[in-house]
Amino acid sequence: MPKTSYAGRHRPAAKPSRGRQFVVPVALLSSTVAGGLVIRDAGASELSPEAAAMKNVSNSVAGLGLTADPEAVTAAAANRAGARSSRDMVRDAKTIIVGASQTATQTAAEAQAAAAKAAADQAAAQKAKAAAAAKAKQDAAARALAQAHRWVSPVSGYTLTSGFGFRWGKMHPAQDLACPVGSSVHSLSSGTVVFAGRSTEGYGNFVKIRYWDGTVSWMAHNSRLLVSVGEQVSPGQIVAYSGSTGNSTGPHVHLEIHPGDGSAVPPLVWLAQRGVTL
Repeated sequence: MPKTSYAGRHRPAAKPSRGRQFVVPVALLSSTVAGGLVIRDAGASELSPEAAAMKNVSNSVAGLGLTADPEAVTAAAANRAGARSSRDMVRDAKTIIVGASQTATQTAAEAQAAAAKAAADQAAAQKAKAAAAAKAKQDAAARALAQAHRWVSPVSGYTLTSGFGFRWGKMHPAQDLACPVGSSVHSLSSGTVVFAGRSTEGYGNFVKIRYWDGTVSWMAHNSRLLVSVGEQVSPGQIVAYSGSTGNSTGPHVHLEIHPGDGSAVPPLVWLAQRGVTL
């Protein structure tokens, strides 16, 4: 029985072979040719496996005498270049963002450090100012205290007469300073008046002053007193006017010095130790 070929409706009759045929889509052809061009442009650099495969296909297509569409090739190359450009833009954007973040962080740190330094400088300046003010206050207080504790002469324009020692067979515990009646009699330093009035012991009008160090001065034979008991006096303040009241042979100031309100000592020596020369 002769062989017959199947000619059913689901399977067409076999056609005689015309040799190996290649059906290459245009898009693939364009991409492949573009890939081949890109690969050739790469020069002597080593090809990746994907690029090598595309180059083989491109060579095969060229061997078959097929020609790629130039516009498709240009579009494919542009797409690839665009893709690379996009990746470069992303990478550049990331670099810019990271750099900006680092710069912002550094700027914030520098600003914080500058603010801390400014605060520290301000605190130091305020501390120095307070210290200077405190020192100035202390210096002023020290000057005021020195001014209040200075010692001065009880009278000006005088002549030294009877001194400290025995006179007429008895002790003369004072230094007499002869001066005209009405001469100003001054407090020797700052202190408090403890007596101001008429003496019953021959001193006439006299005043007693207890000074800041406990020393008490007696200044007698005055014509008039200007202070009263309990009054505060300062160095050089006028407390009386000289005269010749009480047991006196002439106008003068009878000056006694009693350290600690005790026994009398030589006024010239005691005042000289405090910078006052009679």
